[in-house]
Amino acid sequence: MPLYVVSAAAVETPFGLGPLLDRRLLLFTGKGGVGKSTVVAALAVEAASRGKRPLIVELGHRASMRTIFAAPEIGHAPRPVGEGREIWAANLDFEEALVDYVVEHARFLGRSAARTITGNRALHGLFRAAPAVRETVMLNKLRLFERHETRGRPTWGPILVDLDATGHALMLLDMPQILDGLLADGPLRGLVEVLTGLFTDPARTLLNLVTLPAEVPVQETLELYARLDRGRGVQLGAVFVNQVPRPPLRRELRPLLPGLARLAADAGLRALACDLELAARALAQEAQVRELVVRLRDALRVPLSLLPRLDVHGRGIPALQTLGRAAMRELPRLDASDPIRTLAAEDE
Repeated sequence: MPLYVVSAAAVETPFGLGPLLDRRLLLFTGKGGVGKSTVVAALAVEAASRGKRPLIVELGHRASMRTIFAAPEIGHAPRPVGEGREIWAANLDFEEALVDYVVEHARFLGRSAARTITGNRALHGLFRAAPAVRETVMLNKLRLFERHETRGRPTWGPILVDLDATGHALMLLDMPQILDGLLADGPLRGLVEVLTGLFTDPARTLLNLVTLPAEVPVQETLELYARLDRGRGVQLGAVFVNQVPRPPLRRELRPLLPGLARLAADAGLRALACDLELAARALAQEAQVRELVVRLRDALRVPLSLLPRLDVHGRGIPALQTLGRAAMRELPRLDASDPIRTLAAEDE
């Protein structure tokens, strides 16, 4: 399964090349349609194969994991989805996250009483209308997942958060900093300080980007990277370039293509000529992919992981494991001898 691999030269990685999956919180964002949820699921499967206990968290209206894992309803409370593997998933609900917040800060209340309070019509309208309440309680629930323990050890790790598309994700991650300048002393300010500490600690939290090897997604990723690089507190981890096509021809055969095309045309071999034209178009697409990868490599100061184009939908966990293994294998196999090279990776 040949893949293009980007050199590690001039890359300043915050985590080395091995322990990405050792972080407590791995956040993922990117433009819609780049396969972000599939990448998150694949990395969770890979983490489980390494003996970890990953938890995938979606935010509210998202329900991709139910389809990807062919699982029953995934709700606010984490549930196993890994067909015997230690893979868990949760879909955060604002109402339940608000109840969690009330229970945590008013310990004399039970969950039923807290639900009665948050369900009060007047208060419910206030909660929904007040700025940043939704974002704060969602971030707080992620904090509760991160600190949850079983028998003195973290219950889940890593926690992979499938954030909304870029704009919503940035707003969510900006909330602690925005509120920090607005709040006086008090319980909520203390919570914001705790959240800020969690999300800006690169030893615990990394934000990863997912994109495609196409002109518009790459340009949008570069713009997003520039915005993130101008002072947001969340540390960037890696950029995953999804659905990278295989090189269509072995390198030694490429110089023969123009001559073969002329011979096919002269001999009137129309079927062969059509096949050779398709091959030429595939090579042109490959050249464009290589150019886009170089653009990413030159502009980013984080590692790239180039993922093969695989049809994982409907193929279950084995297909996800293939993609997850490829995602992590790309990071430690970087080679500084050549900015871009072709790898003959093992067939899975």
